[in-house]
Amino acid sequence: MTSPAWLNDLFAAVMVVVAVYSTGRLVAARMWSRPTHVDVDAAHVLMGAAMAGMLVPAIDPIPNGVWEVGFSLLVVWFVWRCYQFVTEHGVEGRDDDHVHHLSHYVTHLVMAGAMLYMYLAAVTPPIGSGGGMAMGTARGTTADLVLLPLAFIVVLFASGIWELDGIGRFAPGGPGRPRPELAYAAGSAAAAGGTAPAPGGPGVPSVAGSDLSDQEDQHRESGQVAPWLAPRLESSCHIAMCVTMGFMLILML
Repeated sequence: MTSPAWLNDLFAAVMVVVAVYSTGRLVAARMWSRPTHVDVDAAHVLMGAAMAGMLVPAIDPIPNGVWEVGFSLLVVWFVWRCYQFVTEHGVEGRDDDHVHHLSHYVTHLVMAGAMLYMYLAAVTPPIGSGGGMAMGTARGTTADLVLLPLAFIVVLFASGIWELDGIGRFAPGGPGRPRPELAYAAGSAAAAGGTAPAPGGPGVPSVAGSDLSDQEDQHRESGQVAPWLAPRLESSCHIAMCVTMGFMLILML
């Protein structure tokens, strides 16, 4: 399958934005001492830059072999993260942010695997045409692995839809949807042996005005966990990457 050049350029631009934002996210999280998934943000930087280069080979100076090694290591890393999560929290448990489950790491393992597949399967541009790769039908023995990219596509689109459906859980206030920083603070209190207040119950401040800011300051001063860094933007980046990666895999069928 082929796509118009403008559509490739559009997706490439979105991936550049995701890569730049994720880089800034890593810097901001360190400067402001805000919690975030460092490995996931780093993976978003690599995947965003790599996909932009796949869609527009002229902007990718890095040889394909380097990307293949990088994503092979990323696959190994997320296999380790899945094992570590199950060891610490169990299959049904939640991460230290009290929001993400094992599926969070499994999805990024699939994404890293899909990136590696695309580099191994895609058409290589002629010698002298620069770095990057040309999007097109899978080549060689990988052309027979139709079920593998289809599996990647199903997981990616399912993850993107699930993330979009649940993005409201990070919205300020709302019935049954306390702000994430309150959930983290409650988790810290429970970990310290205290009793976490129920959402919307006694001890939970209103979301408007200075009450919330004062409560957040108290959380920081008492050593409790700081608010998660821009969770809705993190989810938006994940959704954009799932859609773009799925689009690229469809082109290779």
